[in-house]
Amino acid sequence: MSGRKIFSKGISQIIINTLFNKESEADNPYELTAREREVLKLITDGYKNREIADKLFISTKTVDKHRANLLQKLNARNTAELVKYAIQQNMV
Repeated sequence: MSGRKIFSKGISQIIINTLFNKESEADNPYELTAREREVLKLITDGYKNREIADKLFISTKTVDKHRANLLQKLNARNTAELVKYAIQQNMV
C-alpha cells in the first residue's frame, strides 16, 4: 500500500495512548471484563485453554469464548498480539 505501514486498530490505539500519555484510558481502553483480563494474564503466563479452565473453574468452551472476545475487542489476529497487548499494558 504505497509504502505505508498498517497496524491493527488495537495496536494503533495503544500507540496513540502511549504518545499522549492518557493513563486513565490506557488502564482499560477496550473495556475488558475482569474475567477477560484474568484469562489474558493466564494466556501470557503460558497456560493452555484446558489449564485456564481448570484454574478458573470454568469450561474450556468458556475459555474459548473469552479468548475470542479478547481477539475481537483488541482487534488482534493471534495469541502473540494478545500477549503483546498485555506486555504494553503492564499486565505481566
